[in-house]
Order: sequence, then structure tokens, then C-alpha cells
Amino acid sequence: MGAKSKSKSKSKKGPKGRKARAKAKLEQVWGENVDEDARKASRMRMGKSRFQKDSKTTAEAVDPLSNKRRGVESSFDTFLKRKEEVETKFQYDGSSRGQLQRRRQHGNYRRGGSGSNSEESSSDDDESEDDEMNVLNNGGSFATLLKRISGPNKKSSSRMAVDSDDDDSDTDSDDETESDSQASSSEESEDSDAGNMENASDEGDQTGLENQLETKIPSAEDPYEAHFSKPSLPQLESLQSTQVQVVPLTGNNRKVSTTSLLNSSVDVQMSGPLLDAWDKIVTDVSSGGAIQNGKSPNKKKKQSNIQTKRAWESFASGPYQHVRQVLTRNWKTVNKSALKRRTSAGGGGEEGAESDNGIVGGKVFSSLQLAMYPAVARYADVLISSETRQNRDEINHLLSLHILNHVLTSRTRVQRHNRRIKELANLDENSPNGNKQLDDEERDNDDKWRDQGYTRPKVLVLLPTRGTCWNFIKDMIRLLGDAAIVDNGERFDEEYGPLESGGSDDDEEEEDADAKKARRASVLKQKGAEWNELFADDINSDDDFKMGMSLTPNVVKTAGGKKKSKHAGGKNAAGAGASGVNVKLFAEFYRSDIIFASPLGLKMATTSNNPDGDGDDDEEADVDFLSSIDICLVARSDVLLMQNWDHLSVLSSLNQQPKKISDIDFSRVRNYFLNGQGANWRQLIVVSKFTDPYILSTFRRHSKNVEGQLRIRRKVPADDASICDVMVRVKQVFQRVTCGTVSEAAANRLRYFSDHVLPKLIRLNQKHTLIYIPSYFDFIAVRNLLLKREANFVSVTEYARVSEVSRGRARFLQGRKSIMLYTGRAHFFLRHKIKGARHIIFFGLPEYAEFYPAVIDMLNDGLSNMGDDGDEDVSRAPMSCLSLFTKFDAHQLERVVGTPHTERMIKSDKHSYLFCS
Repeated sequence: MGAKSKSKSKSKKGPKGRKARAKAKLEQVWGENVDEDARKASRMRMGKSRFQKDSKTTAEAVDPLSNKRRGVESSFDTFLKRKEEVETKFQYDGSSRGQLQRRRQHGNYRRGGSGSNSEESSSDDDESEDDEMNVLNNGGSFATLLKRISGPNKKSSSRMAVDSDDDDSDTDSDDETESDSQASSSEESEDSDAGNMENASDEGDQTGLENQLETKIPSAEDPYEAHFSKPSLPQLESLQSTQVQVVPLTGNNRKVSTTSLLNSSVDVQMSGPLLDAWDKIVTDVSSGGAIQNGKSPNKKKKQSNIQTKRAWESFASGPYQHVRQVLTRNWKTVNKSALKRRTSAGGGGEEGAESDNGIVGGKVFSSLQLAMYPAVARYADVLISSETRQNRDEINHLLSLHILNHVLTSRTRVQRHNRRIKELANLDENSPNGNKQLDDEERDNDDKWRDQGYTRPKVLVLLPTRGTCWNFIKDMIRLLGDAAIVDNGERFDEEYGPLESGGSDDDEEEEDADAKKARRASVLKQKGAEWNELFADDINSDDDFKMGMSLTPNVVKTAGGKKKSKHAGGKNAAGAGASGVNVKLFAEFYRSDIIFASPLGLKMATTSNNPDGDGDDDEEADVDFLSSIDICLVARSDVLLMQNWDHLSVLSSLNQQPKKISDIDFSRVRNYFLNGQGANWRQLIVVSKFTDPYILSTFRRHSKNVEGQLRIRRKVPADDASICDVMVRVKQVFQRVTCGTVSEAAANRLRYFSDHVLPKLIRLNQKHTLIYIPSYFDFIAVRNLLLKREANFVSVTEYARVSEVSRGRARFLQGRKSIMLYTGRAHFFLRHKIKGARHIIFFGLPEYAEFYPAVIDMLNDGLSNMGDDGDEDVSRAPMSCLSLFTKFDAHQLERVVGTPHTERMIKSDKHSYLFCS
């Protein structure tokens, strides 16, 4: 502002009253003569009308977190430092380029710790020099120059209280009345995490990340902040029919090395830009320490393994530096069990000699997490088909870290823009001609405010049961730690938590109850630990649920009386006035950030409830809340496959154009959503215990991310195949059925069974024959065939009543029924112990590899004394096992017999193979 405007400001009368004067001093920042001491003192006020001066230094008084940033200089410290240098070494007197040169000699004027090198800073200053000269020559004020120095991301020093923005209508209005000092401290704590390099983690994690490499790799941009500024894809304008051509995965898909990181049986494949980033990291690490030719092969291999590990550590350390401090503070505590494990996804991972100095050996990530996190943090599509009961927690912890960091970064970004927009609006109302020129760039840059989607939900998490959902959300709340302020926590534990068993008051009834519990515990132990984690008596196994969760950062914690703090779990270690995150469970879908649901529950929520229709009317279905999903996680896909994989058709409803646009602010919607390209920037994460054709086809159909893909699968060695776990001495025959296409596989298998297997069973009147059928559709076909041939059989399915199952099992054991049809889903959900089987026929190989030895071990169970009852043929007949498979059953066959045998059995000219146990 010119001298004329300054004189006007001096001639104006000040506001009356102590509170009004303090507020005026707090708001006067740009273009006016500001008393810095008074403004700093006003920021440290402790009450409504009292001010308290601190004895600390200027930087500590204005920025209380300056001593906690551990080497990362705050943006406000940088601003004060540069302001003092400019005031002492540069006096504006209307001169031009010559005096600007002295200011440029003092280095970069960006925010401290931006991660850019000196060359980039110098080039940026050269490019902005002409703009700064134009500002000065055109009569720009000294305050405008200070604004340029503070950087484009520097916020105005006039801080508003923490309030609920337009997108947070579900929060309480009481939060808007928090004091300015509490709001300033919470905003500075959270905004420092959202910067380029200012979001450093705690001291232990940061030290491990800094000392991990001998050759330093320049850190890339923040992938979380960069995700919200993705441009639209112009090449999609002419591709209306298909969008698969955007990412040419063919020819750009390659296996990457994980030597000394994961087990040798684990395959890691990358594609797209993710693979290009990995190649660049490998090149930079290799150039820092080349392998010498004169060394022995063992030393060369060891050095190569060390370089591979360093490349993975560097690949993961870049994104981890941008994780919010509220999450990194509790990450090591939550992930403690995973860091202690010395096994990887393949089981028995190898730890290198330098693991204790990197981010693998107990510092930040485990070996499997280190292989996953670079792709997860860069928003590439991920398919994990090597989940086990041992590494399930570390996978869930890493995904929880990624989801929470994504949501908190997005919400903080929206809140920051909302406050700035309100400030600009207030400037226009209060001084329409005074400060308008200072914010022309912000007003003209419309893309800067595009920080949202059509609707608020950003993450979709699909889980099989309420019990798995309860465990996943509890891990997320633990990751937030003391900062979490949970609403509706008691209701969540009642509806999703462990089930309570009622007790008995009578002594005799208590004794009977104890005996029943002992017998029940013995039965549950036989079913296995995997089954008990899903369907135990105290586990909520309901598969019809849906729930929304909203996260509101920068919420001020109070000592008591607030609704948001009374449900916070544990003691408030941070104390009253600290910045927290409000976690509201059971929020409405349109006011939620994360949606947790089962495929069945989500499908019922997105279909029409019209009683006159068939429930599949897409025109009346409300799927608009799925139009802006950034991350879609399909957890425990193997369990969803056992339920009903057809319910995952709801994935086709993601990122569609909304039908109702009345509540959408299109000026805040990101460009790629407006262009219908949301699916190309959406991240799809699928986690499964094994690889299955249904899972692969779904991943290929819905994986459209332009950032590339990561696939982690486990090859099965011959000595680790499930056939090695068979304890019964029996000859096992594998018969390959010829078929040309996938659609012909089921029909050809049924034809072979009808022509070659069933006639022998009927002609020999073979009893005690158990037929295991994985698919329910195949069960219907075999059952109809047996009814047509008038065979003597009984069936045990997941839909049969308990009385029918008990009666059928008894008749099969007694030999009154010769054949029993046993479905794979019945064994998965019920784990029946079938007695009386002497011959087993696998109509198809089971999806779960452990089912194969479990079913074969049922042979001769309960038939040890049958010869004494007069049925001598039972004891004399040898036991047998026959398995039918096609070349399209390679995934199931690999888990049963191992990868080496599978390749030979699929490609060989022979059709029959014999294994003996």
C-alpha cells in the first residue's frame, strides 16, 4: 500500500474497549503499521481480556512447538528470520534490480525444510525475480514483499478459532467457541505435518530414516499432498468405450528383486510409473556403491543384497517422511508385534546383517511392510495374495496407517482452504479497495481450491464380518493414540464387539455348564485357530453390516464437559487444550470419511427398496456417496469368496457421476472428477490368503489406476505343499480333465465324472465314498445326476438343517447311505468331522490348501471296529483318493502339490499322476 493509505490508517480512530483493541491488533497484519510485540502478546492471551507475556524467546513465544520440531525449522521462524534480514539489509527506496541482488544472496526464501536443493531454489528465485520487481515498481507495499518471502503456502497470521467448516456439519457448534490460543496451537501442530518436509516424525523414527543409507537419495514430493492435485487426463477424452488403454501394463510389468528382504518364494511384480520410480531408486543406490569385479562371488552376492535392501529402504523412506506426526507418534507401539517377527510373507524371511541400522530391523517397518508401503503410499493398485495368520496384523497396521494419513491430510487441507476463503471474503467486505490487490493471485487461481470430490466419503473398506470390522477399527483407534476422541464407542462395542455368554446361578447348573464348556472347548480346538478367529462362540460373525466413520482433525481437547471428549478411550496423556482427532462412529454416509461395510450390506444399501420391483432397479438406487472414493480396500478376500463373490459387483458403482447435484459445490471439486476420470486415480487394494481366478479377474477389471500396480504372491515349494501334511497312508491319484476354455471346464468335469467315475461306483456298489465338491453350482449338477441315476446318497451342505446333517452323517457311518456329497463351503463354515469315509473323490480341488489334508485324514475315522459288526468288505477294501482338475485349476493345484509339480502336471502329455503318502 502507498503512503497515502498509510496516513489514512493512522488518522483512523482505534476501537474502544480492551477486547476490541486486542482483536484489532490480532487482525492487523498486511499493509498496515503493526506493533509486532502487541500482536505476539495477543496470541499468547490466556483469557478473554488478559494478556500474558512469556519469558521465552520470540520464536518460542510465537511457535510453542519450535523446540519439538527436531531440526525442522518452522515456517514462522523462517518468516521472522527473513523479515529481520530484509529490514536490516534491504531498504526500499524505489530502486530496481541492483538492490534486489543483495537480497537474493542470502539464499532461498522458501519455507524451511522443503527438501529442495540449492540449485532448484536458485532457479526458482530467478524465475520469480521479475515478478518481484514488478511489484516494487508498481508501488507494491513492503508487506507484499514480505508475503512473497514467506512463500506461497504461508498462511495469514490472523488465526481463526477452530470451527466446523461447511463439510463438517455433523460436528457440534460448541467447538466454534474455543479460544484463539488453543486453535492456533492445534493448527500449527497439524499444519506442520502437512508441509513438504515439515511433517517430520518423532526423533527415533527420523534418526533411523536418516541413517539408513550411505548414499542419500533426494526425497520426492509428498505423495499424499500431490494426490489431491492430480491433473485430468486429456487422452481419455476420445476413449469413451474403454479406459484400459490409459495404462499399458503389457510390456511394462516386471518382477523386481527382493533378495535379503523377503523369502525367495515370494514374487513381487511392479508396473507403470511405480516401476519407473523403482528403477530410478535402484540406479541411484547402485551408483553410490558399485560392486567391484575383483571380489569373490559370495562377497558380490552379499554386497548386492545390501544394495537391494538399501534401495527398498530408500523407496519407503521418502513417503514415510510425509506421514502426519499424530500417526508416527504411535506407529512403533502399534506395530511392535510386527517388528519383532523375523518372518516375511513367504514365511521365514531372511534378515540381513545391517537390518538393525535400517528401517527394517525394528525401526519402522517389517520386511513385508517395507515391500508394500512404497506402492501403497504412491496410490498404486496393490494385490496381496500372500496373507497368512501370522502376517495379517502387520498388513492391517500398514493399511490403517495409509488410510488415516490420507483422510487426515484431506480434511486438514479442506479446513485450511475454508478458513482462507472466509478470510478473503471478510477482506472484501471490510476493505473492498484496500487489500484486494494483495490476494488477486489466490482469487484468480480457481484450481487451488479444488480439494474435494462430489461427496465426502473418501475410503471404502469391505470386510467379511462384524468381528473383523471391529478388529480393524480398533487398530485404527490405537494408531491415533491419545489424540483420538471417539464418539459412540460403547454402541460400537455392543454391536460389533465380542459376544457375551450368559451365566447360571444354580450350583448344579454351573457344574453342567462347566462340563459343556469343556466339551465345547475341545470341539472348537479341533476346528483350528483360523476358524475360531472368524466363527468362535464369542465372535460376531454377522455378514450384513454397514457403518460410516468421520474424522475431524484439529479438535481442541478440553478437561471436561465437552461431548467429544467424554468417550475418549484411556487417559488423556496430552492434557486439556491439546490438538486431537474426533472419530465419530455410525455417522451418516454423506457425512462420513470412511465407509466400513460387507459386500452384502453395501449391496443392500445401494439397491432399490421398491416393493413392486425386483430390488435391482439401478435408476432408483442411491450410489452417489460412492462417487468420490479415493481408496477402496477389499480385505480378507478369501473369506468373501466363500460367502458370495457376486456381491462384489458393487465395485462397479464406484466413481460414477452423481445423479443428485443440489448439494455439490462444483468450484471445490477436483478436475479429474469433473471429467469422469475418478476411477483412474482411485487406489484399489485387494488382500487375500491365496490367488484365485475370481479374485484376479475382479482386480483386473477394476484396476484402472494410472500410477501402476504392485502384486505380491507366494510360490509354493514342493516340500511346503499341503500334500506333505497328509498323515494317512493312501495312494492319491490326480486326473487331469481335458478342456479348451474356462467356460467348458465345469461341463467337461461333470461329463468325465458321469462317464468314468460314477458308473464304477454304482456297478461295484462301493460304500463309504465321500465326494468333496468346492462349488455349490457343481454340487447342484452332481446331485441332479445322482438323482437321475437313482444312486443311494446323502448330502451335507451349508444350507441344511442341523437335524438333517446329523441324520445324514449317522446313516453314512452305518453304511446305509453309500455316497455322501460334502460341499466346500459347508466345511469352511462348519468344519464337520465326517466319520465313516473309506474312499474320497475331490470333484474339484479345494480353494484352501489346508482342506486337502484335513479331508484325507478323515479316511478310516470311525471304521476301526466295523469288521467286528459283520461288514468285512469295509476293512478289506483299500483306501483310495481321486482328484479331478483342469489346466485352469493351476492355482489350487499349486497350493496342493507345489509349484514345480504343477508346471509339469499342467503342460505334460500325461493325464494321470500318482502321489503316495
